[in-house]
Amino acid sequence: MDTSLRENHHPNCSGNRVLLGMSGGVDSAAAALLLMRAGYRVTALTLQTVSNGDGRRAADVARALAIEHIKIDAVDDFYRDVIVPFVESWRSGETPNPCVLCNRDFKFRRLAEAADRLGCDYIATGHYARLVGELPYRYLLRAKDRKRDQSYFLYRLPRAILDRTLLPLGNYTKDQVREIVSSFDVHLGQKADSQDICFLGAMKLSQFLSEQGLEDIPGDFVDTRGAVLGEHRGSWHYSEGQRRGLGISLGERMTVLHKDSANNIVVLGAEEEAMIDSLELRDVASIDQLPSTFNAAVQLRSQGQTFPAHVVLEVDGSASVRFESPVRLTSIGQSVVFYLENRVLGGGIVRRMR
Repeated sequence: MDTSLRENHHPNCSGNRVLLGMSGGVDSAAAALLLMRAGYRVTALTLQTVSNGDGRRAADVARALAIEHIKIDAVDDFYRDVIVPFVESWRSGETPNPCVLCNRDFKFRRLAEAADRLGCDYIATGHYARLVGELPYRYLLRAKDRKRDQSYFLYRLPRAILDRTLLPLGNYTKDQVREIVSSFDVHLGQKADSQDICFLGAMKLSQFLSEQGLEDIPGDFVDTRGAVLGEHRGSWHYSEGQRRGLGISLGERMTVLHKDSANNIVVLGAEEEAMIDSLELRDVASIDQLPSTFNAAVQLRSQGQTFPAHVVLEVDGSASVRFESPVRLTSIGQSVVFYLENRVLGGGIVRRMR
């Protein structure tokens, strides 16, 4: 077995069939190759999530690798489980992260369901993260390449899913992954990275949300004292922490500090006003049970740095996070993830900042 996959191996499980989520891109192709080299019998699964997706690229990769490929029409499920909550979150004034929603409520769940039907022991994806240890003490860790780390997007996955998951790319850089794929397909190995929100295609987010029914209703930009600074297109176009693309010139760079979606007001302020001491979370999830209070390194955005903080969990699934020193604000609706060094503990959704 390839030594780079030993940390993902389950020596106490019988069988070696794995169902791999395949998009047809570089990462899933490399994951398939690494699994095959490690001795697994790989079946590729493509979940069709948009009506114009045909899975042709994934089928071509699977054919080139001589592995079975299955495509499942999941357009309606994806719309219900990912797009509708994503749009409704924006409508309510939040800035949601669709990948977090998708991984827990759609992608990994359907991979596991399909694996059960097909008799596969494991599921796998091309995410850049690591799983280490043996059952029942397996832990989700950051990828070794911090710049590519995607553990932030996986913090809501339950242990029942993680304990049967393989993440072959966790020890590799993107350049190494491209080299692996180029060994059998030079063109695919040089393929550009996909965009952050897969279902947008070439469409801009604002256009997509407009087509989903969010209306442009002009409102006021105001300062922290309530003085009107100008007019905006509609509060849903903006997110807390935003500095660019405000569409207003005030002689100095301003930052979105707060949105009042009910009254269609966007509060702007100077960058030094965009600092917070604490925040409140809703819908907290953890891989294993956490103590009611603990210290952690807290990550506010998918590619952001971590900050030392004290976390207090409540029985209703909420939490308060107090930072050791002030940090720049994030956006309501974003995920905040707790780490112990490189290990993912859990996290929640921002509902309030102070």
